[in-house]
Amino acid sequence: MYSRQSIRPWLVCLGGAIMLFVSMGLGSNLYSVYQPYIIAQNGFTNTQASWIITTRSLFIVLGMFTAERVCACLGIRRAAAGAMLLMALSRFLFGEAVSLPAYLGASALTGLAYGWGGMIPLSLLINSWFQDRNAFALGLASAGSGLATILLPGPVTWLIQNRGLSFAFAFEGAFVLLLALAVFLLVRDEPARLGLDPYTQGGAFDSPASPPVRPAPRGMTPLYWGLFLAAVFLTGAPTGIGISNVGVLYRTEGFDPAVVARLVSCVGLALMLGKVLCGELADRLGGRTASFLLYAAALAGFGMLCLAPNGSRLCAFTAAALFGLSLPLSNVAFSVWCRDFLGDAGFARGLKWAQTVYALGIVVLGPVPGWLADVTGGYAASYGLFLGMMADSFLFIMLVYHRTGSGGRPR
Repeated sequence: MYSRQSIRPWLVCLGGAIMLFVSMGLGSNLYSVYQPYIIAQNGFTNTQASWIITTRSLFIVLGMFTAERVCACLGIRRAAAGAMLLMALSRFLFGEAVSLPAYLGASALTGLAYGWGGMIPLSLLINSWFQDRNAFALGLASAGSGLATILLPGPVTWLIQNRGLSFAFAFEGAFVLLLALAVFLLVRDEPARLGLDPYTQGGAFDSPASPPVRPAPRGMTPLYWGLFLAAVFLTGAPTGIGISNVGVLYRTEGFDPAVVARLVSCVGLALMLGKVLCGELADRLGGRTASFLLYAAALAGFGMLCLAPNGSRLCAFTAAALFGLSLPLSNVAFSVWCRDFLGDAGFARGLKWAQTVYALGIVVLGPVPGWLADVTGGYAASYGLFLGMMADSFLFIMLVYHRTGSGGRPR
């Protein structure tokens, strides 16, 4: 029989999953379903449409850079619930938008909601509630973003085609309001406020000892800190822009809208699985091996995304699955890397910089896929660029692991 103490951390984890379902799943991943319809309905060029994603990314940078301070001032619970109210407002504004500036304004609100209700507050929440199974709990909670990408592309496509773009956005906004209430009820900032201790293996809360402190490894010089941030920067566009353009990539190559919706759902299913696997692999095999496997999936996935013009559905679904499996490189892996490279003392600072630099990578290259699509007639060239960026990121992360000697199999 489960005690209140053993079940409460997992309820908080559920609240965190809902946070990511909204901030990343609806705010970023699901947008790839809307993008082709926004372009068609408003007569935007691919470059103009890319600026909607770029604006979101710019405000994600602002949101992530200030997320730690916002959480400290308001508390994680209030910050997360407030972020979801912003997300709901952005959905209503998207539904009413009739010009590019209006779309940019709605996208800016989405970016702030993403930053204030995303991986930084979730990582702080999980670190507070889980002494053991930390990476697994983080992966499980962050898998909520993939759930949105699995369940909603089909219904959203149907709503757009049968009720219109405005109605689909308004329906999503109302849905987000209900989820904001759920998060406010489930999430608490720290177990001490409920008279509880952080979760330990097997649910043993009665140990009075303080959690062991993980020290920072030797060898993390400014040069290797720079390589780490460069690796994170290089993952920004391939993952953040890559997932937002999967739908338009295959629509441009002539795939049926229903097939495209299933492809986006396939990405979401693989993303959910990948996040849980990433956390489990990091806990059992160490961050180095987990990172190696994720990058292997990423390089294979981006290579196959480049083959979208061949029209093969088998190739497309395989690419979507591999791409989704690798997407934890854009979120869960950051927490693993910061803990491996900086230890407990530098974790919060490192995570803030990693998330901010990641979002900056999306901003810098935001307009590029649209521009390349206008020049080349498709998005495959952008995914070739993303493949090269991920290869460089893989090299840099492995160099930092080699230098620090961290990330080995846990004892």
